[in-house]
Amino acid sequence: MPDSVHLACIYIKERPGLRRYLTKMTGNLSMADDLIHDTFLRVLDKDRSTSQIRDPRAYLLRSARNLAINALATQRRNPEISELPEVADPAPAVVERMIAREELLLVMSAIASLPTKRREVFIMSRVDNLSYDQIASRLGISRNTVMVQIVRALSDLRKILEM
Repeated sequence: MPDSVHLACIYIKERPGLRRYLTKMTGNLSMADDLIHDTFLRVLDKDRSTSQIRDPRAYLLRSARNLAINALATQRRNPEISELPEVADPAPAVVERMIAREELLLVMSAIASLPTKRREVFIMSRVDNLSYDQIASRLGISRNTVMVQIVRALSDLRKILEM
């Protein structure tokens, strides 16, 4: 039997085991497949007859292991751009910006639909960050009225936004 036919038989028989071994070793199925091909090409390139190899399986395993070690070392020295860790994009994606804009418009519309006095108290509290006492003194109303208006505004907004 010619050497290439003998090697083809060995390839068919040993490929699944080599693939499992190299995938475990590298953690990458694609790299494992490449290494299997490189291993068999290395055997073909050698000017040796595969019939002179006492244990073809052990020879293939050792060759594949050596190639994998070399490939992993090269990969560590020269990581590909696709294998570098991804850095989060600080700018929100277009879809996220669109959703946020729609939500903001809904909230603004809901606030605009509040009765005038309630809307004014709510904006002074939540947007201008004024205390209840400051709002009361500016509008000439009691602190309790400010609190009631805030509670009602929040309740109204919750109802409007749930719809």
